[in-house]
This record gives sequence, C-alpha cells and structure tokens, in this order.
Amino acid sequence: MLPIHNHEGHKHKKGKSFLHNKSFSTFVLVFTVMMPTNCVILEFFVFDIELEGFDYKLQTFALFFIYIMAMFSYYQAVTINNDTIPKPPPPADNRPIDPNYKNTAHCIDCNRWKPVRTHHCSMCGKCNSRMDHHCPWIANCVGLRNHRSFYLFTMYMMFGGLQYSWRSWVYFQKLYYSDNFFQNSVVFYLFWTFTNVVLYPTAAMLGFLFGYHSYLILQNQTTLEGMKAGSQQGCVPNKKDDRLISVNVFDRGWIANVAWFFEYSYFWWIPFESVHDNDGTSFPMLPLCTVEDFKRVNPDFVENDKDQMNERIDFNKMDEKYLDYLEAQKQQYKGKKIQLHDRVITVE
Repeated sequence: MLPIHNHEGHKHKKGKSFLHNKSFSTFVLVFTVMMPTNCVILEFFVFDIELEGFDYKLQTFALFFIYIMAMFSYYQAVTINNDTIPKPPPPADNRPIDPNYKNTAHCIDCNRWKPVRTHHCSMCGKCNSRMDHHCPWIANCVGLRNHRSFYLFTMYMMFGGLQYSWRSWVYFQKLYYSDNFFQNSVVFYLFWTFTNVVLYPTAAMLGFLFGYHSYLILQNQTTLEGMKAGSQQGCVPNKKDDRLISVNVFDRGWIANVAWFFEYSYFWWIPFESVHDNDGTSFPMLPLCTVEDFKRVNPDFVENDKDQMNERIDFNKMDEKYLDYLEAQKQQYKGKKIQLHDRVITVE
C-alpha cells in the first residue's frame, strides 16, 4: 500500500533553526578539530614536565594515539550516512500486536517504507536507519552506521581531555613553585587560558555523552527510544493494576547488546562503519507472548483453558495503543489517494 503524493505545491518542512545553517555547521566542524589540536600543541611543544625514558615514550604515544583516533572517529561520524535502503515493505500484517513487530510503517515526507527504528530527520530532510539523534557537532545524524564512530569520538575526546588536564596541572605546579611564574610570553598565557576555559566545559559535556551512550548501548536503545519513557508495550499485564508491562523489545541482555553494537569484533576500538545484518531493515527482538508469559503472571493458568486465558488477558486493553496507532495513521492519510493492488481509493 503506497500513497500517491501530489508533489506540486508540497513543501518539505525543514528544521527552522540556526543549527541548520551551513556557516554554523562549518564553524562547529573547524572548532571541534582545532580544540584537540591546540591541546596537542601545548602538551607536546610547551608543557615541559620533565618526563624521561619509558614514561616520556608512553606519554607521547598515548598523546598522539588518542588524538589520531579521536580525529578519525570524528571524520567517520561526519561522513558516514544512515540512509535507508529503498526496498518494498513487508506484506500487510493485520494482527493486533505492537507495530514494531509488523515493521510496515510509511514515511509521509519521503513517500517510502520506514523500517522499524527508522526516524525522519527534519534537519537532514530524510529518514535515518536506527536514528539516535541529530548532532550539530557532526552536522549529521547519529544512526545505525555511524553510532559506533560517534561513541568512540566521545570516548577518545574524554580520555584526551583527562590527559591534557593532568599535564596542564603538572606544568602549572612547576611554574607556581619556580622563581618566576610569568617566564613565558603573554601570548602563551592568553592561549593557555582560552584553551582551558573552552576545553573543560566541552570535556564535561563529552564525558556526559560518553556515559549516557554507554548506558544506551548496554540497553540496546537509542536516545529517541529512551525519550519515549517506555512507550513500547509488553504483552503481559501487571499483577497490581492490569496495566501493560513496559519493555524494551530490542534488549537481549547487556553482553549481547554490546557485542551486537561493536559487531562482535576484537577491533571495537577502531571507528569502522557499522554494517549489520539486514542493514537496518529489521532487528532481533523479543518474541511475542507465549503461554509461559501467562503462567508467570498467573501460576494457576491452565494451558488448554481458553476461557481462563480470555478472562485473565483483556485483549481490549491490549489493543488500545494499537487502535490509537491505527487512528493516527488514518488521520495522516485522510484525503489522500491510496493505491491498493490495481485500485486507487481516497481515504475518508
């Protein structure tokens, strides 16, 4: 079922924000590259903290390794796209179940199939596979193929900020206990102060992002899915109030979640483009309700007693969200022409 759009006069709604401005995006990209570069210049060429032998070699290796990996991760996060694959949608599924399992959503703006976990970004003007969020730092969406690169970028930048903070503090102590604290030029102190003032809030924010995305990876969840506050419905009512138990249908346990995110690779620390099975058109999910689910809620449940099953599980309550979903889809297509097999009808 594909809607026939009248493209004449149809205007795509773009994000009305300065974040969409190309000049601002260019400034952010240059700024993000220059800040760690400034830190490397100060650490390697200015901060004389009197390291020798193995300590000097280890610190130098760590300095340039973290810098190179951070910049490579950033490049990958910026340049990798998360476009959906133009495929026909799965066959229509009329079962009253969570729409995630049906995987038949349609994007009105793109006029194409929108696979599960896909979202349309108003900033980019396109659908992104397993979209996490639109990030102005990379002027791109974080999604299925570049989420790993974005995560590693926050990790390396956080480690780089910690290393810079340590070396900067050691050098500050050296100057403080010396005979002349202002032994360098005024330009150096201005440059050092500016770097510190900008770096520390930035490093704190990156540390928060690293921690938050670590949590999301452990849960196999995206930022957008987390913002739904558990709107994904389960299939078993709660014992206390018969409300549906809210579950994350993509969570397979933290070990499996982490392994899937890094593609089961020993080289997880390298920001390669993520290439998963089915390329974002489907994902491993929890199974639908089983008899064991009913038994867990009601130990007295008898498998062959269909009357008891219907009494314990109120299917009208279970279908409530699904019916709301159908009504919302109907409103979206209202007044539009729909092609159904060889017939073209207008949705009323």
